[in-house]
Amino acid sequence: MTADTTRRQLLAGGAALGWFCINGSWLQSTPAQAQADGFAPQHLSVAQCSAMNVIADALVPGAHVAGIAAYIDSQLSAKNDSLLLVKYLGVPTTAQSGFYRPALDSCIRLLAADGMTPQLALTAMGEDAVSDWQGPPASFFSFVLRADALDVVYGTEQGFARLDIPYRAHITPKKPW
Repeated sequence: MTADTTRRQLLAGGAALGWFCINGSWLQSTPAQAQADGFAPQHLSVAQCSAMNVIADALVPGAHVAGIAAYIDSQLSAKNDSLLLVKYLGVPTTAQSGFYRPALDSCIRLLAADGMTPQLALTAMGEDAVSDWQGPPASFFSFVLRADALDVVYGTEQGFARLDIPYRAHITPKKPW
């Protein structure tokens, strides 16, 4: 990925094709395929990825299957070329792991509470009503995670088709994904 690649270009040009560690080998894949093949996270823990999948899927149905955890984990490796929404909201790429990790640890604790469903967790997060929350404000974190999940689920030609919206890429992909 070149330094001048934009978030929109990457998503439009290849369903966020990237490098993922799958079964001990680095393979180029889409986040959805990496997720299905059991990618090994490089920046987040397996528990953090699991919590992210639950919360993101409650925010945007299909985010887990689309590979939200694989996408975010791989983008945390991108250094200056990160395409995560937080980059565009003023979080430097060097601080992005520090944005996601404590919030995801808070999600793990929140989801482990007795009787806690993903929807109840989202309600508490949206109201910033999680007593032991760490990291960015819970409502801000859920806003950012929702935006990234929307990109992964609907930022592809197939995503547009699911919405029954004609796909008109600003930059036409070199090959369909």
